[in-house]
Amino acid sequence: MSRRPIAGALLLWFLTGCSSWHVQEGVTPEQLIATQHPHAVRVTRSDSSHITLYQPRIAGGDSLAGLHNGVPASVPVADITQVATSQFSAGKTIGLVAGITLVGAILAAANPPTVPNICLSPPCTK
Repeated sequence: MSRRPIAGALLLWFLTGCSSWHVQEGVTPEQLIATQHPHAVRVTRSDSSHITLYQPRIAGGDSLAGLHNGVPASVPVADITQVATSQFSAGKTIGLVAGITLVGAILAAANPPTVPNICLSPPCTK
């Protein structure tokens, strides 16, 4: 069995592993940016679409601006219905470590190391 697909699956799992989006209740986007200074925010707009902004900041007093896919973007604060920040998730971290350990154990059991046949005294048989 090729290890490349397994490594790819583990990498994808790892990328989402230790954090989750948590909705910030009872706080405006302006308050969130001013008090928490998050690296990224996931914004839900009034049409239920989502956009993730990196390096978010308040622009012009009425828009939340940042980088989306490396391109400057902004959303009017009046159009924002929900703001979420990425936070550490203990459950996902435990699951990630347990999953990697389990996959490692399965791979070790499926591919036992080969031991060379060493002859210490003649005549030797295979």
